[in-house]
Amino acid sequence: MLAVNDIAPGRKLLLAGGLTAEVIENLGDGEWLRVRILSGADTGVEELCHATDVQDLA
Repeated sequence: MLAVNDIAPGRKLLLAGGLTAEVIENLGDGEWLRVRILSGADTGVEELCHATDVQDLA
């Protein structure tokens, strides 16, 4: 699990399951990010992403 406290909007992430996402908003609680999915069947979908799903920075 990557610490998400300092991840800024616009940053791209590698998520569990091999997905790539872009951070739209960091909720600042150290656990949740609002992201836009950039790959896979859900491309373009915005959703909340928990810190445990973040594998690395892209």
